[in-house]
Amino acid sequence: MAGRIVLLGIVAFFIGVAVAFFEMESAEARKIPAGTYVQGVELSNLEKKQAEQRLVQIAESIMNRQATLTYQDKSWTFSLQQLGVVVNVEDTLYKALQGKEHSFIKEITTYFYPEKKEITLTMAVNKEKLKTVLAPIFQTIERPATDAVLTVLDNEEILVKPDQKGIKVDVKKLCEDLLKASVNQENPRVQFKIIETFAAKTLADIQGLNINGKISSFTTNFNGKNVNRTINIRTAARKIDGLILAPGEEFSFNRRVGERTSNAGYRPAAVIVGNKFDDALGGGICQVSTTLYNAILLANLTPSERHNHSLAISYVPLGRDAAVAWDFLDFKFKNTLPGHLYLRTIVGRDYITVQVYGDVNQKRDILIRSWVTEIIEPDVKKETDPKLQPGQEILIQAGSPGFKAQSERVIREKGVVIKREALPTSYYHARAKQVKVGPEQTNKPMGENSVEQQEPEIEKNLAQTES
Repeated sequence: MAGRIVLLGIVAFFIGVAVAFFEMESAEARKIPAGTYVQGVELSNLEKKQAEQRLVQIAESIMNRQATLTYQDKSWTFSLQQLGVVVNVEDTLYKALQGKEHSFIKEITTYFYPEKKEITLTMAVNKEKLKTVLAPIFQTIERPATDAVLTVLDNEEILVKPDQKGIKVDVKKLCEDLLKASVNQENPRVQFKIIETFAAKTLADIQGLNINGKISSFTTNFNGKNVNRTINIRTAARKIDGLILAPGEEFSFNRRVGERTSNAGYRPAAVIVGNKFDDALGGGICQVSTTLYNAILLANLTPSERHNHSLAISYVPLGRDAAVAWDFLDFKFKNTLPGHLYLRTIVGRDYITVQVYGDVNQKRDILIRSWVTEIIEPDVKKETDPKLQPGQEILIQAGSPGFKAQSERVIREKGVVIKREALPTSYYHARAKQVKVGPEQTNKPMGENSVEQQEPEIEKNLAQTES
């Protein structure tokens, strides 16, 4: 009987302890568990608000730490806050409050005999802020990768400049190292890690194009004293110079050269609009497209879109021009050869040359012929001007004839013609001759009183002369 009483007493004791423990735990639910530390600072049994204030102090202390960043023999110092390091106090506090064990026995043991538990600060780096702050430094360290480049020297020798690897700062690794050092070091020190970047076009890529010599060349001349027109020719030619076309790739003059605007560097010069000459931005660039047209014909390429001018032009034979107008008339051709092509433009004081380079094994002996098949005489437009004397004429615009022209491409081998290809027919409008003429002379019959009506006028004139 006595033993039963003792057993009941023990059970009652443990029940009392458990009830008391859970009452204490409920009362302390908003307190940090005993033995909790953050960055070596004890938070044991602090109220949530107190713990939050302590964590804010810890965060501020860390953010004010001076970090040294190094690369080779150079170093730079910033506060962690300047570098975009942030401490998530709310998340750290949540982890600290969750530090309790779920085992009942363990909970009781820990309450009476606390175990030290270090809570890791929740930290992050604002990558964009870090990159903005360090951008001037990155610029002194980084260099972009450069592509291998094919160029043609003045002596027409082909030169390939090798590609070069680039370097850039590994921002992801920098952020990781910075966070790790920020937690473990009073004065963090981090070295920039560098990663290599690679060129889009390597030396092997360019050599694989098999561009080994000149296939064709064509030159036209212009008046270099016409400054605006010369500038327009140079501007358009630069857009084409150095272009590489892959097999099957189509070239579009308008797409490559772009819209002719003042911002693009174009100036007003003569253009043909509505079968007459007028000034507009980009005047003269048809000479670039025309020179290119003849060069690709000599390279055994065929245009997929080509238009002749509406009026005859003088810098190439009739039938061999290629007119362009933004968003209206384009000049296009496709690289139908098995290898890559390289376009080179040269603009001198009074000439433009377009050269086509590729595999010289594709070069052919080609002749372009053109001839006039019809001459269209100009009309004469007369306009009466009452200010002119009867029978008087003034020439306003000299007329010019129109033409129909035909062209062909002749391909030869060892001087023998093996193929003739008809090229598109060209039609050029005539320009009407414009003349202003005086009114026709009319002789009116005199009436019955005509003599009498004239006599006073005669007397009046005699009176004026005498006076």
